[in-house]
Amino acid sequence: MAELVAREPAEWVKTAGRLSYRFRQHLQAILLAVCLLVTRPVPDPREAWILAGVSALLVALGGAIRSWAMGYHTWRRIHGGRPDRTLVTAGPYAHTRNPLYLGSLLIGAGVAGMSGWVAIFVAFLVVYLASHFCIIRWEEGRLTSEFGEEFARYAASVPRLFPGVRSAATRHGAFSFPAMMRCMEPAKTIGFLVVIALMAYLRLKGWSLTA
Repeated sequence: MAELVAREPAEWVKTAGRLSYRFRQHLQAILLAVCLLVTRPVPDPREAWILAGVSALLVALGGAIRSWAMGYHTWRRIHGGRPDRTLVTAGPYAHTRNPLYLGSLLIGAGVAGMSGWVAIFVAFLVVYLASHFCIIRWEEGRLTSEFGEEFARYAASVPRLFPGVRSAATRHGAFSFPAMMRCMEPAKTIGFLVVIALMAYLRLKGWSLTA
């Protein structure tokens, strides 16, 4: 497993990873715009409430994971010098190597699902997983160069994205509430929940470009 992670990704994967990382926030904005504009009316109030509840739960869970993970990014400082980077393996990083991307996946799935269109939900999953596979492989190459065997051992014991039965045996890092708040993750989660509420309101009013 360590050997597989340490293997240099193909050039096209690295290029796709760099581009996907650079424009990932643009893709999120497009997702929000599309879902808001094509919210499908759901005549059954019970189905509409279930859809809103599940979507809000996914967004809240994704936001909680991202907030938890950002609390371990203690080197992100507004003032002062940046300390030496260390490989964080505690908190959510003990269970998945990419908790931030897992959180974003859940948030995006919640928003896409709230649109009411299966095609939009599936399209989001395909685009997200394909683009972030390239991002993760590109970042793994950088982490292998930076941390060497330490990252290889970590990668061999912790799943790439979805948590499983394996977890990090040795855990480095400490949670910092100020670091989490500086990254504004709780506020971002609230913002996405407001989007879910807006979509629910539009559905209640029967408003949609596709209606």
